[in-house]
Formats: sequence, structure tokens, C-alpha cells
Amino acid sequence: MGENSTTRVYVARKFITMDDRVPSADAVAVRGSKVIAVGSLETVKASIQPIAPGFEVDFTLEDKVVTPGLIDNHLHPYLGGALLPMEFIPPDDWELPRGTVEAVRGKDAFSNRLRELESNRESPDEWLFTWGFSQYFHGEIDRSELDRISNSRPVVVWHRSFHELYMNSAAMSALGISESSVADEPQVDWNAGHFYETGLLVALTALTPILLEEGRWKRGLFDLREMVHRGGITTIADMSAGLLGEQELAYLTDVFDSEGTPFRTYLVQEGSSLLASMGNDSTKAVEFVRGRKDFKGKRLQFLNAVKLFADGAFFSQAMQMKAGYLDGHDGEWMSQPDDLLLAARSYWNEGFQIHVHVNGDLGVEVMLDILDTLRRETPRDDHRFTLHHVGYCSLDQVERIAELGAVVSANPYYIHLLGELYSQHGLGPDRATHLVRSRSLLERRVALSLHSDMTIAPAKPLLLAWCAVNRLGLSGGVLGPEERISVHQALRAVTLDAAFALRKEDEIGSIEVGKFADLTVLEDDPYSLPPEKLKDISVWGTMFEGDLYPL
Repeated sequence: MGENSTTRVYVARKFITMDDRVPSADAVAVRGSKVIAVGSLETVKASIQPIAPGFEVDFTLEDKVVTPGLIDNHLHPYLGGALLPMEFIPPDDWELPRGTVEAVRGKDAFSNRLRELESNRESPDEWLFTWGFSQYFHGEIDRSELDRISNSRPVVVWHRSFHELYMNSAAMSALGISESSVADEPQVDWNAGHFYETGLLVALTALTPILLEEGRWKRGLFDLREMVHRGGITTIADMSAGLLGEQELAYLTDVFDSEGTPFRTYLVQEGSSLLASMGNDSTKAVEFVRGRKDFKGKRLQFLNAVKLFADGAFFSQAMQMKAGYLDGHDGEWMSQPDDLLLAARSYWNEGFQIHVHVNGDLGVEVMLDILDTLRRETPRDDHRFTLHHVGYCSLDQVERIAELGAVVSANPYYIHLLGELYSQHGLGPDRATHLVRSRSLLERRVALSLHSDMTIAPAKPLLLAWCAVNRLGLSGGVLGPEERISVHQALRAVTLDAAFALRKEDEIGSIEVGKFADLTVLEDDPYSLPPEKLKDISVWGTMFEGDLYPL
């Protein structure tokens, strides 16, 4: 829509604005892609009459409750493209465009499902890719067990964390992966067919021609596009853009930059492996990232930011923990602390916002030390150094996060799916019941947002808000009740504070004059329902930049 388009005044049962000056409203006026008035129907009509005498009143939403467009500020379109075409065998239920996939738990149930999927392949040469495996829900597996599933068909079992996978012998042979070719890779277990953390990149490089086959990957992207819309989301952030090269960006442009896509995508360039690939030449890396700003799509835009990786995956218990694990295993680094400091310094000194994947309290400690060093070396105001995931941290670290001016984008789904399990395995009840210290962060005025990290959690902001508000485990017990937050705080964490973490709070995140007319339309009022019903609220559809997109 252009700025001279028809002005429409939308009437709803309630607009939840996230603007403290006008917390709720009855009407919102939209011209083109922007909001031009908010308030009661009479005040809105009176305020726009001098500038838009031909306005129309639209009652399409009159029985709906409308929030600012929901934001998922950390997910991975390349994961959607790669994983959604796979067979899902997850430990939790998933609603996919092709239908609902029910949870599978237990070793026998997982193995039986894997055998069933293998036997249903039409062609004996067809690859079998599955996603969702977790040793904590499904027991241990290795290459020999996958060889018993099939010694001829290539089989790849991708971990629920995405950070690791297992292959059978036929798959490794088809990819030309030999024992000698991975002898120098510390995070590859050849005998087990196990590729994890940085070792995953070995497997990913070999699998890319299959995963990025145009028809397959675009099918996954279209599925992800539908899931994002179903979740009521009008803005997403790709928090590792470019990891799979320029072909990834080309496909993303074809699918997500089209007129039919009812949301925008902010791209954050992956910076850890980029710097390493350039021989740690910070000048080259910085020039490359800065050049990304020249890319101008209709719905795609690179931010002046980079993404770094600290410790390992939370779903794999590969995060770095200061007190270790109860069973004695060690966490993993995706980037060694010295390399993290080098990378962070390179981008910090050039003014980029830094986003960091970090999960365990040892990882958090390392990143806070790095932030402290950078602030002392080269002070920066409003740096918004953002810690992503932050599965477990101590209260002392919460204080440091606040003191250093860091921002947190957390994944509260950890609490629901893993809290009870990790109480028994690896972490113990004290740490596992205090995953994602949401309330402690907010009490210290840390800007907190919530994200899915899709496919780590479904791209459903209302589900994420429900997790943070209720902190219910799989059995229904409350985990760390003192860390529960209010419904309003949770909604703010998927709207205005999610925008703040992206430096876009002046454009999106609340229903205010001058901001984009991005709205999420709900069938019920989140403030009127019991908090445990938050995830069950139906999404009617969205408005994106002034255009309605009903489901």
C-alpha cells in the first residue's frame, strides 16, 4: 500500500497496544502501511477527519482482541527448509502443515517408528532423514544400531537440538566420509556415526547438496512460512543468516520476499565461522558484514549485527556448566573462549550489535567477562549486547547482566520440555527447576524477550509466553514458581521487548502512531482468561503493514 491509500478505521473488541500511555483502545486508524491514530472510535474519527475526510470504518475485527504483531526474534529459516521435509519423531507434539505429529518417547517406541518409516520408503535408494531424536527421551543410539535398521539405505537421524546427528554406514559411504577424513575432528565419533557441534559442520557440508536441493528446501520454507503465519507472527529474525552460503539467501528471497508472505524477516549475519573462514582477518569479515546492508528486499533486511556461538546445545546437555554434570560428562564449546573474544572484539570495535548463542552458566560467565573487557577497552553506549537462550544462569550472573547493560532473548520452552527430565538427569533439581530466570531478569530491569529458535520450539509466541507465565513441566508440576512472570510481561516479551532486542522498537512492537500497522488478531483476551489457557488462544490472522491476512 502507498501512503495515499484509503484510510481505514478498524474497530475491535479490544486493542492491546503495549503503549503505557494508551494501554488499550477501541479503534485504530491505518493509512498505507502505518498507524495514524489510536483510541476510542470517536476520538480516532475526530483526529483523522482533517487529514483523511474520506476514511472508512471497518468492522471486520469488531469481536476480536488485537495485539501488536507478535515477534519471534530468533529462529532459523534454514532449519525450516532443511528439517521440515524430514520425518518427525520428536518427544513432543508438533502441529505441522501436513498434520499433527504425536510425541514418541522411549527407546522401543523410537526404534519401532524408525523401522516403520524405513520400510515405507518406496525406493530402495531413497534417503531417510528423521528429526527429533533425544537420548534423554529415546535412549542411546549409534551407527551399528542404524545399520541394523538398514545396511543399504542411507539413514540420517538428526538430533532434537539440531546441533548433532547420527548416520549409518550407508550414509557416510554415500557422502564419501571416511575414518581418515574425520580423524582430526574432535567432535566427530566415527565409530558411533556421531557428528556434533563443530563436527556437525563436517556432516552439514557433505549433506548440503541434498538438503539444499531446490524443490526440497523451498518446500520446507513454504511450510515454515505457513507455521509463522499460524503463530500470529509478523516479524522474525534469522539469527545465523548466511551459514549455508549465497544459495540459502537466494531461496529465502524467493519464498519470504514474495507478496504473499505476511511478515518481514530481519537477517543477522553469522559471524563466528565467517571470521574463521577468512583466516581471522577482521578487516575482511567486517567488510563482508557491512556489505550485507546493501541487500534490499521488500520483506528482507540485514541488520547492523552479527551472531556468535559460545557453548553447546541445551537439548544435548552440551552447554558448559560451572559445576559440571551429575553423570560426569563434559560440556562442549562451539567457539573457544579466546576465539570468542577475538571475534567479539572485531565486531564490537566496528559498532555492530552482537548477538550470542549461550546456554550454560559457564558459557554465560565467559560472555559476561568478554562484554566487560570490551566495555573497558572501547566504551559504547546502548550496545544491546544480546545473550540468546540463556538456559541456566545464576542469580549473581543476573546481577552482572543488568550491570553490564546486556539484553536477554530467552527460550522458555526449555522449562516445559526439559525441566523435569533434567532434574533427574545431568543437572539435578536445584538447577533444572530454575531454568530461564525470567522474573529475576525483569526485576533487575533487563530487557527480556522470548523466542522459539524454531525448530527447538514451535514458532508460537503464545506458547512461549505460556511457558514463561506458568512454568509447567510435562507432568503439570510447577518448576521454580518464583520465576513466573505475568501475562502482560510475557506478551511484552514477544512484542515490544522483542523489537527492542533488534533495535526496531521505533517501528514495531506496539500499536502506536507512526509505527507499522502490524497486528495479531486473537479470538480471546489473554488478560481475561486463566493464565494456563494462554497457549490455547486461537489466532484469527494478522495484519501486516496495513493488509489483513486471515488464516
